[in-house]
Amino acid sequence: MEPINLIAGILLILFGLRFLRKGFARIMGGDLLDWLQGFTRTRARAFVGGVASGAVMPSSTATAMLSVQMTRRGKVPWKNVLAVLLGAQLGTTVLVQMVSFDLQHYIGLFLALGAGLFLFVESSRPRGVGQALLAFAFMLMGMGLLSDAATSLGSDPAVEALFAALGQLPLLFLVGAVLLTLMVQSATASIAVALALVAGGQITLPMLLLWVLGANIGLCLTVLLAGWGDTQGRRLGLAILMIKLPLALGAAGLLLGIPQLPLQVLPGELPQQAAWTHTLFNLLACAALFLAPALERWVKILIPDSPAPGKAGTPRLDPLLLQNPALAINAALRETLRIFDTLHLMGDGVMQGLKQGALDDGLAVDIARRSREVQTVCHELTAFLDAIPDDSLNREDQALKDTMDDFMRELPMIVRTLGPELHDEARRLLQASPGALEAARPLVLDAAARFTQQMNTVARMLMRERPELGRKILERKQDNSRWLIQAKRAHPGLPYPAWEILDGFQQLNRRLSGVTYVYCQEEPEDPEDPALTEADAVR
Repeated sequence: MEPINLIAGILLILFGLRFLRKGFARIMGGDLLDWLQGFTRTRARAFVGGVASGAVMPSSTATAMLSVQMTRRGKVPWKNVLAVLLGAQLGTTVLVQMVSFDLQHYIGLFLALGAGLFLFVESSRPRGVGQALLAFAFMLMGMGLLSDAATSLGSDPAVEALFAALGQLPLLFLVGAVLLTLMVQSATASIAVALALVAGGQITLPMLLLWVLGANIGLCLTVLLAGWGDTQGRRLGLAILMIKLPLALGAAGLLLGIPQLPLQVLPGELPQQAAWTHTLFNLLACAALFLAPALERWVKILIPDSPAPGKAGTPRLDPLLLQNPALAINAALRETLRIFDTLHLMGDGVMQGLKQGALDDGLAVDIARRSREVQTVCHELTAFLDAIPDDSLNREDQALKDTMDDFMRELPMIVRTLGPELHDEARRLLQASPGALEAARPLVLDAAARFTQQMNTVARMLMRERPELGRKILERKQDNSRWLIQAKRAHPGLPYPAWEILDGFQQLNRRLSGVTYVYCQEEPEDPEDPALTEADAVR
């Protein structure tokens, strides 16, 4: 049971962090970017604004993305954006300081106050306070699970032997912290996990401090990866890495090279000492602001400006749009409709090849490329939709947001079915005997046409062309299911690839209908769908 509690504790801490971030966004009223940009007129004000934003939004990665947007638009000098980032990473240490204390006895109080505000108060800001209190309670609960599991495992001789071996290889703690921070994309969560495991009694102070240093290195790499798609983002990430990596490695060298280092001067118990190390490390890193001009020159040499494109492009999903939820919804809808266009191109390419009797040589590569692009946009859209505050939307926009969010969850399966799987099954079908191919081709093309019609109708429904289109999609779903069953019954000798293609279209038909249910906010009048039960009987 203890391994399950360990995993559950980590997941609960991550959930609490995400819920906390949303709570603070609700408190700020969605105006964080304007508020933050108002602090960036001077480097000192930018640093103060960064510290404040890191304290109220414990995600330096999110702050980094906002900073990249400010730099890209040329409104804020690069040196001031660096000050925002360093200040934000210092601000995030506030949460680590809070969770380092033993507040397990107050979880009930946080839950009661948070739930009362979140459930029974209509005003946005008090609800945000309640959400933040609930999130903090969730993090404490996760740390409690980890602590209990660590205490139980600490008495196991195998665990004792493992930590004794790790004590001989302390650098593994630093490397492990780097990897965990990269995986969860949060130094706060990574350090919180280490603080909770202190209860097992197997982690010494030097080992814990190495973990803190590794978490800070992992955070630098996270920021670098978050901004990699943009020149300014890469420069900011590289600058943070150039500041913190030598500092972390130097501190690790002191810990390992001087066994008698007087670490007890740090205040508090083991968790508080780790929290103070985290804070002092980031405070020391902020001294690099005095070297900002030199850093700017170095990163420009290491990462030169990209060649100017022939036509200036615009970001697909600009975080600045989040200040106006209606504009953000429209931007998300625009990208969703582009995904529909890409899905059409993928499916039509395969169907054209099936109709002509041969697939183009480069079609598989093209489908793989389009699939990767759609998956990338899917991840961006999911994060973008998640950042739109629900309480700022009217009923129609909320329904549209929920529908697009549901479609993003279904999209990986839709892309796989319409992309690589459809191409592979069509290729195998073309290798079947001429008679079997001629019998199967009309059915497959007809099924593809029906599904294309459904996709077009869903796109029109999302554009709010006609409200009654949702009901038409639900009715057509039943008609398509009946058609597929009858087609399979009338052609029991279809080659296996044809069965796979038809079953794939059937699943897509059901998935699109599920998206429609979310949009219409109603259940279908006839919930029984004989497609799966009877289709299996036909097979």
